[in-house]
Amino acid sequence: MNETGQQTSLKFQDEDVPGFLIHYKKDHSPMPIFHRHFGYEIVWLKDGEALYVFEEKVYRLRKNTILIFKSSEFHRVSLKEDVAYERVVVMFTEDFLSFDHPVLMKFYDFLDQLPSPNFLLDLFVWHTEKLQNIIDNLLAEDQNEERWQQKAALELYLLELLLFLCREIKDANKREHPLTFEQQQENPVALHDKIIQEINEVWNTDWNLVEMAENLHVSKYYLSHFFKKEFGVTIQEYIFQRRLFEANKLLTDTEKPVHQIAEYVGFMSASSFIRKYKDRTGITPNQFRKNNAHNPNIMK
Repeated sequence: MNETGQQTSLKFQDEDVPGFLIHYKKDHSPMPIFHRHFGYEIVWLKDGEALYVFEEKVYRLRKNTILIFKSSEFHRVSLKEDVAYERVVVMFTEDFLSFDHPVLMKFYDFLDQLPSPNFLLDLFVWHTEKLQNIIDNLLAEDQNEERWQQKAALELYLLELLLFLCREIKDANKREHPLTFEQQQENPVALHDKIIQEINEVWNTDWNLVEMAENLHVSKYYLSHFFKKEFGVTIQEYIFQRRLFEANKLLTDTEKPVHQIAEYVGFMSASSFIRKYKDRTGITPNQFRKNNAHNPNIMK
């Protein structure tokens, strides 16, 4: 069960983004694939619910939670059709800001010191007005390119946003206490994390759904249904996408031959890897490597 040839529009993508981007949306059209890009991302969920899936961690966002993460981490969003998804998203790269500032350095250092460079912040409802004012300033400035010194203003408002977030994070760290075992068991995201951790152990092996379910102390039927419901894809498809993602990294970051990459990411043979890679992407691994050899927008 270590390969799949299932056709689907889902795949991995290295995304090209501008130095700064902000948007406010209510629609249900998140990036439906696992992707990554340069810089940092801040997601404020104003209403509804969303599941953000990373390589090592899963976060369930609810109203007035803020997720902060390095966008270079492989990630995707999973939504429920009947649940709202109202959010503000801010993305920026390090080279967007034309100056260094202690707040900026603290923000970078904070994420770098975490086991995984992502952090979920619960926002007190009485703090949302302050945040909304900052967001309103960013949105208004971003939508008017003719304003005098627009980029300088965006940099200042972005710095104000990072100051706000750093203060909220420091206050949150003072409030939080380690969870008891009972609280961990009641955590609705606990099973998501355990599943991702289990997949991280087996994604490039000849894995078995029955063994995975036994390790998680659930039935294989429950595991399959739960995963598809929560993550939006089957376990088989998720692992296949993970393999393609890791293969693309090796194709762009290294000079390893294709047969070694195929073996590392869990395919039985190079020919099987090449065939399924082309079925999914429309090109061969070597064509992908050649196309992206000098592409500055491909993550290294």
